[in-house]
Amino acid sequence: MSAAARALSYTQPAVSHHIARLEAEVGTPLVVRHGRGVRLTEAGRVLVGHAEAVLARLDTAEEEVAAIAGLRAGRVSLAAFPTATAGIVPQALATLRERAPDVAVTLVEAEPPESLDLLREGEVDVTLAFSYDETPPDASTGIREVTLCREQVRLLLPGDHPLAAEHTLELAALRKETWVAGCERCRSHLVHVCRRAGFEPRIAYTTDDHLAVQRLVSLGMAVGVLPQLALLLHQGENVAVVDSPELGWRRLFVAVAGGTIPPAAAALVDELTAAVGQLNSGNQAGS
Repeated sequence: MSAAARALSYTQPAVSHHIARLEAEVGTPLVVRHGRGVRLTEAGRVLVGHAEAVLARLDTAEEEVAAIAGLRAGRVSLAAFPTATAGIVPQALATLRERAPDVAVTLVEAEPPESLDLLREGEVDVTLAFSYDETPPDASTGIREVTLCREQVRLLLPGDHPLAAEHTLELAALRKETWVAGCERCRSHLVHVCRRAGFEPRIAYTTDDHLAVQRLVSLGMAVGVLPQLALLLHQGENVAVVDSPELGWRRLFVAVAGGTIPPAAAALVDELTAAVGQLNSGNQAGS
């Protein structure tokens, strides 16, 4: 006992105390005294036989946890809406790979509120989503949102439309038009602002594909709306982009589960934030 105490930098009574507690836990004696020392019982020898394997597993666990904390390993899953998967996510993932090449990332494409449901259910670690001013606030506890930016929603007209040359339009001027709208949340926003303008929009086409929206507009099949991010990615020929203050803005944000964010998820949030900042800076420089 004295030799063990010296090797562990403990006092001899402390070692005796730990042995007594261990015997109480396993329910049988582990050492017996003989002469001036002690020897292991049969149960003690069995426990020692497993101790080295247990300590090795603990060392391995500590190394793996340290690797995750240091971004030398780890996994993170992301849900993002389609326009973001084209305009924001690729740059963020490329930068994260440079920063932490051994962190594995998976991506699923989903519009809000579905993408937020995936976060609540633990299917993903990070969600990149958007909301409008009239979008009901998320009542869920345990979800934390970080705003990335606000982007303007723009009006799209065929290039040969009689109002295509206007810089600004009131929505009421388009009350008789056929409309193309996007996802459920975007359609709800379009209906909301049109009703505030005094009419019900006649939505004939719905698609989440911003290229399809522009194609329908360019061929004179409809008028529509798109957020600025979609227009930064692509602006089709014969499509006039007009401002309409009534369309307002939408907020882009990332959402994570409450509490401590795992290192890989926190790193991904950082890179998504940087990618949005880089995109906005490039847009301002281009304008």
